[in-house]
Amino acid sequence: GPKEESVEYCSLISKDQLDKVQGMVDRAVEAGATVQCGGKAVEGPGYFFPPTVLTGAAQDSEIMQKEIFGPAIPVAKFETFDEALELANDCEYGLTSSLFTNDYRFIERARTELLFGETYINRFHFETIQGFHAGWRKSGVGGADGKHGLMEYFNTKVIYVQQ
Repeated sequence: GPKEESVEYCSLISKDQLDKVQGMVDRAVEAGATVQCGGKAVEGPGYFFPPTVLTGAAQDSEIMQKEIFGPAIPVAKFETFDEALELANDCEYGLTSSLFTNDYRFIERARTELLFGETYINRFHFETIQGFHAGWRKSGVGGADGKHGLMEYFNTKVIYVQQ
């Protein structure tokens, strides 16, 4: 995060990424989503895009289906936990998911039913070095950190010999 207390959020890595995030938000709004906060890149030096929350995006829209890699999040309504799981898993990507709940039954179901390489429960997105940071489905091809990431560079072979 920012090292200076006066900084509220970090910049994106490049103008291309800033334009990508802005484009995704703009297209979501054009398709009927509502910006609840943020939504426009900050003018001036740097590639700053404020934290942005969108509601009312269609499930099949780009903002709901693609990885954003920026500070924009679409929020969807659901009636049941089954519907929430269905909506969350209804995409081709599976990098990270989050769940905020006090119901241990939902935590257990999320653990086994969410199709993501990482699931954060009642916390924000910061993995630990001991963890394994890798996506499922179209989100990545393996991990690159911690002991598990190091193991990706080894060719493990198991040989079974029956006498």
